[in-house]
Amino acid sequence: MIGIMAKELVTTEKFRKKFKNNFDLCNFSINIGRIMIMSGEPTTLGQILHEIDIRSDELHTEK
Repeated sequence: MIGIMAKELVTTEKFRKKFKNNFDLCNFSINIGRIMIMSGEPTTLGQILHEIDIRSDELHTEK
């Protein structure tokens, strides 16, 4: 395991802090996942969660 960088864990609590309620979080996440899947590029759940994390930060800083 030496030499492998640890990724920051993405948790539900981390996401919940960025949205008013679970419905907003769910709708946002579905849209991000849909866009990534429709792009035709192979993707993993980890990549989708990472993208949700990044874009929710952008959304949070715009408001």
